[in-house]
Amino acid sequence: MNNVTYTKNVLVEVRSKMKRMMWRRALLRPAFIVLWLPLLAAQSKPQVTVSPARAKSGDPIYLAATGFTPNRTAMSHLIRPDGTEYNPLRFRTNDRGEFFHKIDTTMLDIGTFQLWVEDESSNVKSNRVEFSVER
Repeated sequence: MNNVTYTKNVLVEVRSKMKRMMWRRALLRPAFIVLWLPLLAAQSKPQVTVSPARAKSGDPIYLAATGFTPNRTAMSHLIRPDGTEYNPLRFRTNDRGEFFHKIDTTMLDIGTFQLWVEDESSNVKSNRVEFSVER
């Protein structure tokens, strides 16, 4: 191997190592983390749960929403037993992409309701859950 070929091979190897080091440093910079962390956190599908699934009129039902884009808004949809939708409610998620809400069943109709939430940043919809209000 002559000196020119050896020098070229060494330069190629050094450049390759430098590029890898630059990427590692870039990935650990706060600006990179701040920009990409919300997107990585929002990769999991948002989930909603209600508890209890059946309640007497006047008893509260608790909504827990997780897996949404942190520190952004989410739109909650509630379908009445007759199939019509209430006006959607907008919630602000916390730094973990969660929000919680107490549903007052006093003014709700008797019957089964459907609920889901849409992440307004990613336009991803959560699962649908049902709950029932009884006399």
